[in-house]
Amino acid sequence: MARQLPDAARQAVEAEATATALITFMEITHAGLSDPIRVVSDVFDYTWGGHTWTGIPFDVQPVTDEDRPPFTEVVVPNIDRRIGRALIDATGRARVALTVLSSADFSLADVPRQPIGTPEVIYSFAHFELVEVQADVAQLSGRLTLRDYAREPWPYLRATQARAPGLYW
Repeated sequence: MARQLPDAARQAVEAEATATALITFMEITHAGLSDPIRVVSDVFDYTWGGHTWTGIPFDVQPVTDEDRPPFTEVVVPNIDRRIGRALIDATGRARVALTVLSSADFSLADVPRQPIGTPEVIYSFAHFELVEVQADVAQLSGRLTLRDYAREPWPYLRATQARAPGLYW
């Protein structure tokens, strides 16, 4: 399936030199987190969608487009131990959404950066799960993937003694 890029974004990506940059907004949610973690791949903070996004330059690749469930890798500098500790200590999987926007849609004179009008989404994906999280003093890395329901055990809920003690005498 072909992906449609806005003309201005396509021209900026294909240009030999450009004044605009692509910036990635990443939102991590989990039941164990009181508030979602919102970071942007820049050194400056941004305000977008009614939220403030913390500037942390991180690296993420485009999602694979093959004959298996899509995935990508994400690497975040471990500049705030709370993020790494929250994700490692969490039971269950965190959900991740990524959105790529252009820096041309933001006022670069403001701190935090403010949108000019309504930013046009260049690339976006949501409902990915963060798995295989690894952290050290320098960086936090993980794999973003969609849940493969074909590999889930069947039946999903089992009548175990802990779940249904009335069935066991």
